Amino acid sequence: MKNPFCIIVGSGLAGVSVAWELYKHSVPFLMISNPLLSQSSLIAPGIWNPIVFKRIVPTWNANELIQTLVPFYNYVENKLNKKLLTPFKIWHIINNQDEKRWWLQKREFYPQFLGEIKTFSSTALHHQLECGEVHHCGRLNIPEYLYYSIEFFKSIHQYHEEYFNYQDLVLKETSVLYKNIIAEKIIFCEGYLIKDNPYFQFVKLKPAKGEIIEIETAQPLLPNNTILHKNISIIHHHHNKYFIGSNYEWKDLNETPTETVKQIFLSTFKKIFNVEYQVVGHYAGIRPASDRRPIIGQHPQINNLYILNGLGTKGVMLAPYVVQLLVEHLINYAPIPVELSLNRFLK
Repeated sequence: MKNPFCIIVGSGLAGVSVAWELYKHSVPFLMISNPLLSQSSLIAPGIWNPIVFKRIVPTWNANELIQTLVPFYNYVENKLNKKLLTPFKIWHIINNQDEKRWWLQKREFYPQFLGEIKTFSSTALHHQLECGEVHHCGRLNIPEYLYYSIEFFKSIHQYHEEYFNYQDLVLKETSVLYKNIIAEKIIFCEGYLIKDNPYFQFVKLKPAKGEIIEIETAQPLLPNNTILHKNISIIHHHHNKYFIGSNYEWKDLNETPTETVKQIFLSTFKKIFNVEYQVVGHYAGIRPASDRRPIIGQHPQINNLYILNGLGTKGVMLAPYVVQLLVEHLINYAPIPVELSLNRFLK
């Protein structure tokens, strides 16, 4: 390909979503990535949920995020001719009358997201449950989103699979040179591996390790496309397969699953369900969380260096919105909202 407008470093949820937004605007780019470096996007269940259950309130900017994400991912589905999005419903377990009153009170303020309290009965349960239903939820098949997107960008010669070597990057006044590639700008979408990037050492992430397990049962536990939530999430995956997770580990930052976490998940699961099951998978990854907001912006001293990071657990919801902000900034000089700007780390 001819020299691209920009280089994208990273091929996780952030990097691939930036690529699609540039592609929509017919802006030439080249993605450079070694997809084996981090597993966090690949093991994420891909759920979007507009509610913060700790306080039963909508997540930040929930309405706009949902209005943005569906058209964005539908565009990708059409280009790839793949079904990637599935509407889901979340049933949040209500344990007592106080929780029930609280849910009903919150529902008066947020009726677009909080539904009625329903009774869930099943022979798989120890006892029937009362659950508050959350609307406007869904799931993105992240592994397929990443795999088929990368294959598409390979087919149009806009993807190189290699380890990015910072020492090979030459910064000029109005361009960047990487090996034999000249571009106007470079965008780093490296997740928690930004810690190794010499240009963004001042960005302080709060990465968190997360784990999920996958089980298979002899009988259905939940209706299709349903999540049961209370402390853990039990997510219908495929036929009688379910994901169970997730957790936050702030110190032991590696991508190795741990037996202790698996047993905690299964102990919680067995308090709800009385079924035979087998564990068929156990996965771990490191989320690039920051201060509860994504990080977007231009390097304070090097004008042609940019970052997009910190999508965290809400990545599926956040990615379409923040990549639109970034690309509008790149091509039309639109301002980045203060609460998302990289500049907040310079104070």
